[in-house]
Amino acid sequence: MARLPYVEREHAPEPVQRAYDALQKATGRVLNFYRLMAHLPESLERFLEWYRTTREGGPLDLGLRQLAYVCVAQVNRCTY
Repeated sequence: MARLPYVEREHAPEPVQRAYDALQKATGRVLNFYRLMAHLPESLERFLEWYRTTREGGPLDLGLRQLAYVCVAQVNRCTY
């Protein structure tokens, strides 16, 4: 459980609402991680820009990137 309340779309400023809409469209949901980050809208915007760059750019194809995600999750003993 989070120590801060999640920022819900209806209470979020316009830039955060646009980010939520884009996340909803791309993944079908808005993770609570992003709802917490929305307390500082500039942080959310910058993170999403960085994350998009790392997911879509770079020299690795999609299969190798996904393999890297699984390997890191296993090393950290996370369920994936």
